[in-house]
Amino acid sequence: MKERVSGALESYLEQIADLQQKHGAVRTSDLAERMGCKRSSVTSALQRLSEKGLINYQSYRPVTLTAEGQKTIQALSRYHRILADFLATVLAFPEEFAQQEACRLEHRVSQCTIERMQVYLDFIGHAGKNSAKDFDFGLFKEFVKSKTDKPA
Repeated sequence: MKERVSGALESYLEQIADLQQKHGAVRTSDLAERMGCKRSSVTSALQRLSEKGLINYQSYRPVTLTAEGQKTIQALSRYHRILADFLATVLAFPEEFAQQEACRLEHRVSQCTIERMQVYLDFIGHAGKNSAKDFDFGLFKEFVKSKTDKPA
């Protein structure tokens, strides 16, 4: 995913992807209904997404994702999956809450934070699920260094 767009535009993109998967292409009116906003707001968002190369958009024509838009959706899905897994596995939140919270956080968390969460999840899978009292944070820092080029 290139430079991230705002959380609001990411939400539009997710809704476009969902509607496109269900119907093949997306009408502005369907998107406005789904997002609970006016068509003029949708048009403005679509223009910005089009300028960033994430959607194919022309006035009065159905909207579809570009290849770059598909990549962005895949990245957002990955962010959601990692966040939900981290919240459920590491922080022991109930699955339903973890999923809802991941939806809220996926638009606000940096790629760097997501990648570190994934490294941590890989680490606890590698080392076994240690309890907090038995956890060796020095060992985790070494593990992070072996998986990334960023210091722990």
